[in-house]
Amino acid sequence: MRSVHGIYRGILAVNVGRLLQGLYVNLTSKISKRLHSLFRITEPQSWSRVSSADVLAVPGVGKKTLNELRLYLAHRGLSLRGDNPPPYWIETLSKQGGDAPEFGVCPFTVVRDSNESNPFEFDQITNGDGLLIRVPIVVRPLYLSGLADYTIDGFETEIQIERKADDLYSSMSERRDIFEGEIERLNDMCDFAAVICEIPRSTVILDNNRHGTRAKSIINTVSSWRVRFPGVHFIFCDGRWDAEQECWRLLSGWWWRRQRQRSHGVIAELVSDVWGEV
Repeated sequence: MRSVHGIYRGILAVNVGRLLQGLYVNLTSKISKRLHSLFRITEPQSWSRVSSADVLAVPGVGKKTLNELRLYLAHRGLSLRGDNPPPYWIETLSKQGGDAPEFGVCPFTVVRDSNESNPFEFDQITNGDGLLIRVPIVVRPLYLSGLADYTIDGFETEIQIERKADDLYSSMSERRDIFEGEIERLNDMCDFAAVICEIPRSTVILDNNRHGTRAKSIINTVSSWRVRFPGVHFIFCDGRWDAEQECWRLLSGWWWRRQRQRSHGVIAELVSDVWGEV
């Protein structure tokens, strides 16, 4: 299998003369030249080998430029590597007066388990500019594969997040053995896994008065599992809204970290190759 670096070298070659004829996006000439030269774009289809993190790694290129590129490609039925499909970008980035899009963007698709009752809808997520982010969600029977409640399309076995509300108590008592098996599986399988609890830790502790030793056992078990299964993070949140926001932050943060990992060193090597050809 060819390496990512090898793929870039093989598909993104063009000289400066051809570069000037290949300004496919409505960007400033300087930025467009830099992108086409660095990634050696010969046709719009060449962008499908480039990720959003690759584009953002180029000095002087920001999210505005990235979104212009996404919209340009989407209207041609194309998308960057690992990005959401074209219809998402057309719907989300099409402008309705002014220069700003109506919604913030999400480059990935959230996968939610079909068994989830009262699921997260991610309809109150905002970006740094205060714009609501349009989060695409697909529903699949993740439980049939022994997966948790939330993950990212294409990365189902790498990141998983389990949601717990009032069922936390039964999962840690009557269903403890089953739940422990699930935690062990997440720990062994995933690059990142988490159990997000809608109930604050302080509430669980105070619930000793109502649940007796069962509530105390939850705290002790969580502490024990954190040591035994360090790949699974237990996160107690301040209610449902906070839990939904935290779930989103974990999914988004992991996705961008993974994209940057794949792009790490690519830009530097490509620049080195370009100078080596001069």
